[in-house]
Amino acid sequence: MSLRTFILICLIFVTYCKESGEKHLTILTQSIGSMLVSEIGDKTFFLAAILSMKFNRMAVFAGAAGALVLMTAISCAFGIIVPSLLPRFYTAIVVTIIFYFFGAKLLYEWYHMENEGDKEELKQVEMELEELDKKLLSSHKIIDPENPSEGQKTTNLAAVVPIQQIIWQAFIMTFLGEWGDRSQITTISLSAVQDADIVFLGCSLGHLICTTIAVVGGKLLAHSISEKTVNLAGGIVFIVFGLMHTYALITGDLD
Repeated sequence: MSLRTFILICLIFVTYCKESGEKHLTILTQSIGSMLVSEIGDKTFFLAAILSMKFNRMAVFAGAAGALVLMTAISCAFGIIVPSLLPRFYTAIVVTIIFYFFGAKLLYEWYHMENEGDKEELKQVEMELEELDKKLLSSHKIIDPENPSEGQKTTNLAAVVPIQQIIWQAFIMTFLGEWGDRSQITTISLSAVQDADIVFLGCSLGHLICTTIAVVGGKLLAHSISEKTVNLAGGIVFIVFGLMHTYALITGDLD
């Protein structure tokens, strides 16, 4: 996706929401914001960043973005089902509690974290990708520097791994990494009390922004991100969203 196309999509979304009213623009803003604070510094963010340093960036972006948009659609579908199981007022209460919980959890982690943080998510992703590299080395009969007994004399995975396989690996690893993640729960919560189509557009756009940043910034950006700062910003944003939903509950503005 070119920068021009990306900007055009953003303008279309904002224009649509403005024409639909201030409420839709608020929903869109909440959806994008919640995805940004949930995904930047998350496991799937690091995954896209490191994969893009090893393989074709567009292939990594296509696989990761496809998985995230599909997961967003599934989450919104779950969110649409929830109000049929629980009255709208109680659904809104549960969603508000979820926002406060995520906000408090992130602020707690921020307060108890060292300045640099341990970057556990990044370490975990690097370990998983090391295993992936070994599998690719074996499947394509490429010489592993640690075990040079047999195989082709090359260590450039990007030169021999098909684009389709890169897309598929990025898709599968991202999809599995997102299942049960904070961003999925947030998407379900938002679509349960807001217009699901706007939530889908906003969350998808937020995911695309994060994936673009990860793919363009690569591993250098992954190492330079302060997990402590991300937790602080995320905690504040979720608390603010919780307050907004609390106000809607008090005033009865749940439509």
